Formats: sequence, structure tokens, C-alpha cells
Amino acid sequence: MTKRLLKEQAANLALRLRIDAGLNENEPIHMKGLLLKLGVLTRYRPLSETAYGLSLQTSDKRHKFMLINSNSTRGRQHFTAAHELFHLYFDASPTPHVCRSDVEKPQSERDADTFASCLLMPAQGILGEVPQTELKTAISVATLLRLEQLFAVSHEAMVYRLRSLSLIAESDVAKLLNLAIIDVARANGYDVSLYKSGNENVTLGDFGSNARKLFEQEKISEGHYFELLNQISGGE
Repeated sequence: MTKRLLKEQAANLALRLRIDAGLNENEPIHMKGLLLKLGVLTRYRPLSETAYGLSLQTSDKRHKFMLINSNSTRGRQHFTAAHELFHLYFDASPTPHVCRSDVEKPQSERDADTFASCLLMPAQGILGEVPQTELKTAISVATLLRLEQLFAVSHEAMVYRLRSLSLIAESDVAKLLNLAIIDVARANGYDVSLYKSGNENVTLGDFGSNARKLFEQEKISEGHYFELLNQISGGE
């Protein structure tokens, strides 16, 4: 039986990745910037409703690739990217796979979720943004929304993270999850793009520059080069 990754271990791994990427331990993460800094070639494309994304790397671990479902909400996409970073950097037995919502999760998938939660929503970072009065009473919906926007995660992810930190009661989870989050966020003056899909056909990384090098070295034809560029721009 695979041993479960403890929350403290996940937090330590998340901190290690933050330090390696030049981030402090509590700041919100700009996920696209982090993926670029780490050199993870990332592609956002429409996938099925039950598929969040996948990752793989070369046998020498020099080149890493990630595919993220652009049909997911942007907040969900950020969590998927953080989840896949666990597989790329810390999974003891990484294998190419599709992260899905319609199957029972093996232990490695649950570990990746725990890591993603710690990476995107560090405990001290969350605690530092909650008013002291609410730490003693209850987290308000206004604060919940602010935390989601600040740390750029889905409503569901933040609710479960606050529950894991004992900042909201188990009895309040279902009520909060059932909020019409787009309407509530809009009523509170927030940009609601976090709760909607996006980034279709966006590519992060040096795909284009590598294609240009291959063309200049006459390893691919001009037609093939423009075909690759067309893939980046979203053409068919």
C-alpha cells in the first residue's frame, strides 16, 4: 500500500518548490509565470468535462510538458497546474496519465491534490489575510471571496482549504459550496473571470523559438514551421 503524503510533508514540498522558483513562502502565485520560470511547456486545449489535464516528461527529466483543459474554470486550471507540478517534481513513480474527475483517485492523485492546495494556498498566507475578528468568530463570505481572488483559486478549492485549516466549520461547507458564486462575486464587485473557462489554445514556453531554430537549421520545412506556429496561435 502506498503511504499517504502527510499535510506537513506536502507543505514542505510546496515550500521547496517556492524557494527553488524564487518565491517567498506566503505570496500568491502567478501560475503562468511560475510555469514559464520552471520551463514547463504548457498547452491549454479543450478536453472532455471529466479530464482536468495531464503531464509528462522525458526520461532524463530535462523536458517537461503539461496539458490543461481550457474548458475548466481558470481557478480550476491553476489548481490542475499545481497538481501536475507534484507529478513532475515529487511523484516517486510518475507515469503519464490524465487527471480525471470521474474515477476514484489513487493515493498519488490525492497526494498531488494536497500538494496543490499547500502550494497555492499556504497556511500562513491565508491566515495573514483573514481579519483577526473573523479568526475568532467565522469567515465572512466577503473574506472568502477576497481570498479566492487573491490566491486565484476556485471557490471549491478555497472552501476545502479553509476547512482543512479549521477556519470554517464542517457544517458550513455544503452551504458555502452551494453559493451561486458568479452572482455573489459580481455583487461584491469582483471580476468573475476566475470562475469561468478560458485560455483556449494558449501555449507557454519556448515551443515557438524551438520551432524557429529547427527551421533555421533546415531540419524542418517552411511549411512545417508555419504549421507549428499555426498550432500555437490556435489555428486548425
